[in-house]
Amino acid sequence: MTLAGGRELLADAERGGYAVPGFNVSNLELALGVIDAAEARRSPVLLQFNPGNLEHFGGVAVAAATARTLAGRARVPVAVHLDHGHELELLRAAARAGFNSLMYDGSIKPLDLNIRETREAAVLALEHGVALEAELGHVGGREPGVVTSESVLTDPAAARRFVDATQVDALAVSVGTAHGLAGTVDLALVRELRAAARGLPLVLHGGSGVPPGQLRDCVRAGIRKLNVSSEIHAAFAAAIAGSGDLDPRPALLEARAAVAAVAAERMDALGSALRA
Repeated sequence: MTLAGGRELLADAERGGYAVPGFNVSNLELALGVIDAAEARRSPVLLQFNPGNLEHFGGVAVAAATARTLAGRARVPVAVHLDHGHELELLRAAARAGFNSLMYDGSIKPLDLNIRETREAAVLALEHGVALEAELGHVGGREPGVVTSESVLTDPAAARRFVDATQVDALAVSVGTAHGLAGTVDLALVRELRAAARGLPLVLHGGSGVPPGQLRDCVRAGIRKLNVSSEIHAAFAAAIAGSGDLDPRPALLEARAAVAAVAAERMDALGSALRA
């Protein structure tokens, strides 16, 4: 396999009735662990970077080059995704560097402004031939690298207006989850939003705290992409905590394996395993 497009992964998930996982990574071992899991479970996957991840990774160019290299040698389809891009200049820089899936996040802005700026982002994405995800409603929480505040659930009527006006490829919705926190998904709202968005792929952020059984229900209700960050970062941190070895490599290998184990569980729950 090789680098896969974001639109391609979403379309495959829609046809197959599963959700593709997107994992936010902030160092090489996290990214390698995600790829290990994807290859072991034969799952498509997105390597994702929010602004905080990009800063830690060394910037847009380094993140893009690293992720594209990993994708190019992977035995499964891998897309490279910018998560929670709040500025159009960041989206432009990411697309030029080689990201092939972008997210514009205007979710904390008034609806009309969010629509206007998302339309500008859609033009940018079209110019570069990459997928565009946007957010309506707001998934709050405590995760580094994203705007943190109280969650605001997505309104179905607003979702229909937003989708019709912006023509995005995927819509991130707020249905009860939170970044870095456990949450309970309002499945009835997911189904209502799926209908309001005219069948557009829906994205669930804050996926770390959602139990596997509820994830399967989310997929049946119309979720086609799940974002996971806190869960794999916690697994990584726990694996390296307390290591007194002067050589960090053994601990990093353990952390990579811990990340892969968590990622594989999410892939199984989403139905993306054995799809690549």
